[in-house]
Amino acid sequence: MSDERDLGEVLHDRLLAEGIVAPEAADRTDLIVNLTRFYNRLSQDAESVQRPLGWSWAGFRIMNLLWAAGPMESRQLGRLAGSSRATISSLLNTLERDGLVARDRSESDRRQVMVRLTDDGHERIRAGLHAQAERDRAWFGVLSPEEQQTMRHLLRKLADQRVP
Repeated sequence: MSDERDLGEVLHDRLLAEGIVAPEAADRTDLIVNLTRFYNRLSQDAESVQRPLGWSWAGFRIMNLLWAAGPMESRQLGRLAGSSRATISSLLNTLERDGLVARDRSESDRRQVMVRLTDDGHERIRAGLHAQAERDRAWFGVLSPEEQQTMRHLLRKLADQRVP
């Protein structure tokens, strides 16, 4: 594979050359490869931004959800974060140990656990939000405001659809 061509292009051309899929399917494969590459690069970079602040990228996303939406039940937090119950539990254990979140049992249903940011969590998430916003600006600065809006709309449309 040439350094000039990315994996998506190589895969696209090979799928067409072998007659495995139609051209539009090869185009979608190229799209998936590049979305995956971008997500992986973005996640790794976001981790490098958030780690010095004392939490992982996944921990930041949980704290961000709690900051934006307020206290919520841990199952709802898992659904919104797109994470398994085990992952959420592990993240919350770490964030709680570090004094950033607190878990309280519901008065009406002892099985439900409400999660909230602590005062320290509220204070510290602001630094994380600021640092992430600066990094996001750098990543998306290659796109015009109109392109960013279009991308936001298209990604939301894909993310919000039912599983095909």
